[in-house]
Amino acid sequence: MLANKALAERARYRQSCGVTSAQGARAKIARALELLLQLDDELHNYLDADPIRLQQEIQPDGETLVIALRVTDPAPLNLGLLVGEIAHQMRSALDHLAYALVLAAGNTPTRRTAFPVLTTRPAGGLRIEGGVSPAAMAAVEEFQPYQRTDAAAHPLHRLTELWNIDKHRHLHLTALFATGTQVFISMPDGSAMVGGQLQTTAVGDDGVLGVFRFEGGEIHPDLEVTASGSNFIALGDQGPWPHDQPVQLLLEELHQYVAQVVLPRVEGLLRTS
Repeated sequence: MLANKALAERARYRQSCGVTSAQGARAKIARALELLLQLDDELHNYLDADPIRLQQEIQPDGETLVIALRVTDPAPLNLGLLVGEIAHQMRSALDHLAYALVLAAGNTPTRRTAFPVLTTRPAGGLRIEGGVSPAAMAAVEEFQPYQRTDAAAHPLHRLTELWNIDKHRHLHLTALFATGTQVFISMPDGSAMVGGQLQTTAVGDDGVLGVFRFEGGEIHPDLEVTASGSNFIALGDQGPWPHDQPVQLLLEELHQYVAQVVLPRVEGLLRTS
């Protein structure tokens, strides 16, 4: 009882200072965008440094050449830090909105007041600790992943999983991916060999681009091997997101949903309360 009274007093104090939970939520969403731009810069800096190399491996038969991609500079730890910080700001913004909805209903938020994100419809019905208006509850329910047949792909479920991994398990792993890669081998006589189309995959021990056979003699030591294609960074963690989606694209989609779908809907409810 005393704890609830203290929470109510702090809520009134914050409102008297002119900073509402909804304003805090908007500030957190704006901060997430700043961090997204920082992440994009750091991703470009990393990829521009060309952190991979082509490796040529002549097989024992002397006629078979294996071309592979190898990572020479692993993705920096700070990329994972930024992913977690972006997820935290967005997920925390949702909880601030839930807090604001409780206050708008004339109720007192509790330490368990949070924005629910569920993939399964709760047996006792959806609720927010502290209590919100029926209109607010109906709006929050619209955003629940269980409203979709593909609940795991819902933006708020993906966001919550990103947040939980960073909060409870480890920094987000990031992996270097290559896509659309082809190998070009220039022969001493002026001819060329092209091949080795690499499907989109994480670059690692199995990053073989192609196997080339030179029948009738040993491989010439002066072969010029080059490759074309593109690289990007994706999450190395297993989760409810495409394993080969660029991480900045995933986070941009989540930010867009929170900023352009959830926030305006909730702010509209607060203005009519």
